[in-house]
Amino acid sequence: RLQINWDELLQRNKDVKAWIQIPNTNVNYPVLQGETNDTYIHSDIDHNELSAGSIFIASENEDPFNDFNTVIYGHNMKNGSMFGMLHRFDNTDFSKVKCYINIITPISKIRYKIVTTAVWGTKNIPSSFKNSNEGLIKLLNTVRLNLSHKNTIHLKKSISSKNQHMLVLSTCGSNDRSRFFIIALKQNEWRIKF
Repeated sequence: RLQINWDELLQRNKDVKAWIQIPNTNVNYPVLQGETNDTYIHSDIDHNELSAGSIFIASENEDPFNDFNTVIYGHNMKNGSMFGMLHRFDNTDFSKVKCYINIITPISKIRYKIVTTAVWGTKNIPSSFKNSNEGLIKLLNTVRLNLSHKNTIHLKKSISSKNQHMLVLSTCGSNDRSRFFIIALKQNEWRIKF
Protein backbone atom coordinates (compact mmCIF):
# COMPACT_ATOMS: atom_id res chain seq x y z
CA ARG A 1 0.00 0.00 0.00
CA LEU A 2 1.35 3.41 -1.03
CA GLN A 3 2.20 5.63 1.94
CA ILE A 4 2.77 9.31 1.17
CA ASN A 5 4.17 11.80 3.67
CA TRP A 6 2.33 14.89 2.50
CA ASP A 7 3.85 17.16 5.15
CA GLU A 8 7.34 16.28 3.96
CA LEU A 9 6.46 16.58 0.27
CA LEU A 10 4.75 19.95 0.64
CA GLN A 11 7.61 21.21 2.77
CA ARG A 12 9.97 20.34 -0.09
CA ASN A 13 7.75 22.02 -2.66
CA LYS A 14 4.33 23.63 -2.28
CA ASP A 15 3.67 22.96 -6.00
CA VAL A 16 3.09 19.24 -5.30
CA LYS A 17 -0.60 18.64 -6.06
CA ALA A 18 -0.90 14.86 -6.15
CA TRP A 19 0.77 11.50 -6.59
CA ILE A 20 0.23 9.36 -9.70
CA GLN A 21 0.53 5.58 -9.77
CA ILE A 22 -0.34 3.24 -12.66
CA PRO A 23 -0.48 -0.46 -11.72
CA ASN A 24 1.92 -2.79 -13.58
CA THR A 25 4.12 0.12 -14.71
CA ASN A 26 6.89 2.11 -13.06
CA VAL A 27 4.73 5.28 -13.10
CA ASN A 28 4.83 6.19 -9.40
CA TYR A 29 5.65 9.88 -8.98
CA PRO A 30 4.68 13.14 -7.31
CA VAL A 31 2.71 15.44 -9.59
CA LEU A 32 3.50 19.15 -9.58
CA GLN A 33 1.91 22.23 -11.11
CA GLY A 34 4.00 25.26 -11.97
CA GLU A 35 3.14 28.81 -12.98
CA THR A 36 3.74 27.82 -16.61
CA ASN A 37 4.11 24.54 -18.48
CA ASP A 38 7.85 25.21 -18.66
CA THR A 39 8.37 25.37 -14.88
CA TYR A 40 8.97 21.63 -14.38
CA ILE A 41 9.66 20.49 -17.93
CA HIS A 42 13.39 20.24 -17.17
CA SER A 43 13.58 20.48 -13.39
CA ASP A 44 12.91 18.13 -10.49
CA ILE A 45 10.80 18.56 -7.37
CA ASP A 46 13.63 20.53 -5.71
CA HIS A 47 14.04 22.88 -8.72
CA ASN A 48 17.31 21.23 -9.73
CA GLU A 49 17.95 21.02 -13.47
CA LEU A 50 16.99 17.57 -14.78
CA SER A 51 16.51 16.62 -18.43
CA ALA A 52 13.77 14.14 -17.50
CA GLY A 53 11.89 16.92 -15.72
CA SER A 54 8.94 16.14 -13.48
CA ILE A 55 5.41 14.89 -13.94
CA PHE A 56 3.25 18.02 -13.97
CA ILE A 57 -0.30 19.26 -14.41
CA ALA A 58 -1.07 21.75 -17.20
CA SER A 59 -0.82 25.27 -15.82
CA GLU A 60 -4.21 26.01 -17.45
CA ASN A 61 -5.96 23.65 -15.02
CA GLU A 62 -7.51 25.93 -12.39
CA ASP A 63 -8.81 23.13 -10.13
CA PRO A 64 -6.96 19.90 -10.96
CA PHE A 65 -9.04 16.70 -10.76
CA ASN A 66 -12.20 18.78 -10.25
CA ASP A 67 -11.92 20.53 -13.62
CA PHE A 68 -13.82 18.85 -16.44
CA ASN A 69 -10.50 17.71 -17.89
CA THR A 70 -7.13 17.52 -16.12
CA VAL A 71 -4.04 17.24 -18.33
CA ILE A 72 -0.80 15.77 -16.94
CA TYR A 73 2.50 15.93 -18.84
CA GLY A 74 5.59 13.77 -18.58
CA HIS A 75 8.61 13.06 -20.78
CA ASN A 76 8.77 9.89 -22.88
CA MET A 77 12.14 8.70 -21.53
CA LYS A 78 13.94 5.93 -23.40
CA ASN A 79 14.84 4.19 -20.14
CA GLY A 80 11.12 3.84 -19.33
CA SER A 81 11.09 6.42 -16.54
CA MET A 82 8.58 9.25 -16.24
CA PHE A 83 5.92 8.57 -18.93
CA GLY A 84 8.24 6.35 -20.96
CA MET A 85 6.05 3.30 -20.33
CA LEU A 86 2.78 4.84 -21.52
CA HIS A 87 3.30 3.66 -25.10
CA ARG A 88 2.87 0.06 -23.92
CA PHE A 89 -0.86 0.84 -23.76
CA ASP A 90 -1.03 1.69 -27.47
CA ASN A 91 -3.18 -0.81 -29.41
CA THR A 92 -4.67 -2.15 -26.16
CA ASP A 93 -8.35 -3.10 -26.46
CA PHE A 94 -9.68 -1.37 -23.34
CA SER A 95 -13.12 -2.95 -23.84
CA LYS A 96 -11.44 -6.26 -22.92
CA VAL A 97 -8.58 -5.17 -20.67
CA LYS A 98 -9.20 -3.02 -17.59
CA CYS A 99 -6.41 -0.55 -16.85
CA TYR A 100 -6.53 2.09 -14.15
CA ILE A 101 -4.70 5.21 -13.04
CA ASN A 102 -4.57 6.06 -9.33
CA ILE A 103 -4.33 9.68 -8.24
CA ILE A 104 -3.75 10.46 -4.59
CA THR A 105 -4.10 14.01 -3.27
CA PRO A 106 -3.74 15.21 0.33
CA ILE A 107 -7.51 14.86 0.75
CA SER A 108 -8.65 12.08 -1.60
CA LYS A 109 -7.88 9.00 -3.65
CA ILE A 110 -9.21 8.96 -7.21
CA ARG A 111 -9.36 6.05 -9.63
CA TYR A 112 -9.58 6.64 -13.38
CA LYS A 113 -10.24 3.94 -15.97
CA ILE A 114 -8.22 4.16 -19.17
CA VAL A 115 -10.59 4.16 -22.15
CA THR A 116 -8.34 4.90 -25.12
CA THR A 117 -5.02 6.10 -26.43
CA ALA A 118 -4.65 8.77 -29.08
CA VAL A 119 -2.04 10.43 -31.27
CA TRP A 120 -1.97 14.19 -31.88
CA GLY A 121 0.05 15.31 -34.87
CA THR A 122 1.74 18.40 -33.45
CA LYS A 123 3.74 19.07 -30.32
CA ASN A 124 1.45 21.65 -28.71
CA ILE A 125 -2.12 21.03 -27.62
CA PRO A 126 -4.29 24.13 -28.14
CA SER A 127 -5.36 25.35 -24.70
CA SER A 128 -8.97 25.70 -25.93
CA PHE A 129 -9.15 21.89 -26.04
CA LYS A 130 -8.17 21.42 -22.44
CA ASN A 131 -10.97 22.63 -20.23
CA SER A 132 -14.28 22.33 -22.04
CA ASN A 133 -16.22 19.33 -23.25
CA GLU A 134 -16.84 21.03 -26.63
CA GLY A 135 -13.12 21.59 -27.01
CA LEU A 136 -12.28 18.03 -26.07
CA ILE A 137 -14.83 16.57 -28.49
CA LYS A 138 -13.26 18.77 -31.18
CA LEU A 139 -9.87 17.35 -30.22
CA LEU A 140 -11.20 13.77 -30.37
CA ASN A 141 -12.52 14.46 -33.88
CA THR A 142 -8.99 15.49 -34.86
CA VAL A 143 -6.76 12.86 -33.24
CA ARG A 144 -6.29 9.22 -34.22
CA LEU A 145 -8.07 7.26 -31.49
CA ASN A 146 -7.40 3.64 -30.60
CA LEU A 147 -11.15 2.96 -30.48
CA SER A 148 -13.80 1.24 -32.54
CA HIS A 149 -16.45 3.54 -34.05
CA LYS A 150 -19.00 2.29 -31.48
CA ASN A 151 -16.68 2.99 -28.55
CA THR A 152 -15.78 6.41 -29.96
CA ILE A 153 -19.48 7.36 -29.87
CA HIS A 154 -19.71 6.06 -26.27
CA LEU A 155 -16.67 8.11 -25.24
CA LYS A 156 -18.06 11.27 -26.81
CA LYS A 157 -21.35 10.73 -24.97
CA SER A 158 -19.41 10.35 -21.70
CA ILE A 159 -17.51 13.56 -22.42
CA SER A 160 -20.78 15.39 -23.13
CA SER A 161 -21.94 14.57 -19.60
CA LYS A 162 -21.39 17.50 -17.25
CA ASN A 163 -20.79 15.06 -14.39
CA GLN A 164 -17.95 13.20 -16.12
CA HIS A 165 -14.37 14.10 -15.24
CA MET A 166 -11.48 13.16 -17.49
CA LEU A 167 -7.77 12.71 -17.11
CA VAL A 168 -5.44 13.02 -20.10
CA LEU A 169 -1.81 11.92 -19.78
CA SER A 170 0.34 13.47 -22.49
CA THR A 171 3.86 12.57 -23.60
CA CYS A 172 5.96 12.69 -26.77
CA GLY A 173 4.79 10.50 -29.61
CA SER A 174 6.95 8.46 -31.96
CA ASN A 175 8.77 11.67 -32.87
CA ASP A 176 9.37 15.06 -31.24
CA ARG A 177 6.63 16.66 -33.33
CA SER A 178 3.71 14.57 -32.05
CA ARG A 179 1.94 13.82 -28.78
CA PHE A 180 0.73 10.51 -27.41
CA PHE A 181 -2.31 10.58 -25.09
CA ILE A 182 -3.82 8.25 -22.53
CA ILE A 183 -7.47 9.25 -22.00
CA ALA A 184 -9.16 8.08 -18.80
CA LEU A 185 -12.53 8.66 -17.11
CA LYS A 186 -13.02 9.12 -13.36
CA GLN A 187 -14.54 6.03 -11.74
CA ASN A 188 -14.38 6.58 -7.98
CA GLU A 189 -13.18 9.10 -5.45
CA TRP A 190 -12.65 8.42 -1.77
CA ARG A 191 -12.04 11.14 0.78
CA ILE A 192 -9.06 10.48 3.03
CA LYS A 193 -9.97 10.36 6.72
CA PHE A 194 -7.78 12.31 9.12
